[in-house]
Amino acid sequence: MPWRATTEVDRFLTEAEPFLVRDAVANNTLLTEAHFWARLPGAEGGLFGWWRERGEVEAAFVLLPDHPMLCSPLPRPAAAGLATAVPDAVGVGVEASDVEAVVASYATLGVTLGPAARLTLLRRQEAAPMGPLPEGHARPAIPRDLPLLHEWFRVFQAQHPEDRSHVAFVVDHPLQDGGIAVWERDGRPVAFASRTPTVASTTRMGLAFQPDGGAECAGAAFDAACAEAARVADHVLVLCGSGTTPTYESRGFVPVLERVVLRRATGDPGQS
Repeated sequence: MPWRATTEVDRFLTEAEPFLVRDAVANNTLLTEAHFWARLPGAEGGLFGWWRERGEVEAAFVLLPDHPMLCSPLPRPAAAGLATAVPDAVGVGVEASDVEAVVASYATLGVTLGPAARLTLLRRQEAAPMGPLPEGHARPAIPRDLPLLHEWFRVFQAQHPEDRSHVAFVVDHPLQDGGIAVWERDGRPVAFASRTPTVASTTRMGLAFQPDGGAECAGAAFDAACAEAARVADHVLVLCGSGTTPTYESRGFVPVLERVVLRRATGDPGQS
């Protein structure tokens, strides 16, 4: 059966969410992006797809503006039809085991995809022993922190222009859901760490940032946010570049799976 696609995220969630939550860890990126889009006022430009086998949804994708398409684990027939369903995708995020099939699918259109990034999804297994903490303490972020958090996020984006995250995804929605920890020193906020809103008892750690360029307070805020996340979710995840995996393993996370971001080769149609 061919892929079905819609620009209506609520319809997508009706069709595909029961499939996605069957493995809420592997599908966390799709679930969090779709739920983010569903609560973003006036959101436009997203594309959402699902693939059925014998009447049951067995694969899905989420494509938001300025982001690679995110795919669930793909049965081979679903992977083979992906290029026909979304021929203009510039980037495609898949599980490592699906890379060969997705590259072959796009090759049928004359499009060359190659690996641009390799990411590791890790799950918090246990609280790691805490090392010496920096001066100060953690507290939950509150609404009056919003202007400062927005300012810090602008600083982060200026330092990392390649990061296309939306401020509502990193700051606004986590704040509304109690998912941001602020590290204070002498009564003054100096760092923060956020996580995604909980979906299917699963949350993913997000940005940990210290605007003065340090890392100690950001790390302490991250640990505090992790501890709070473990109280409200069964699964606490982090998605990171494979080179930083040891940092999170030292904090009690264990690798679960590998994802690969594929991008069109320079000069291919649709490459920007």
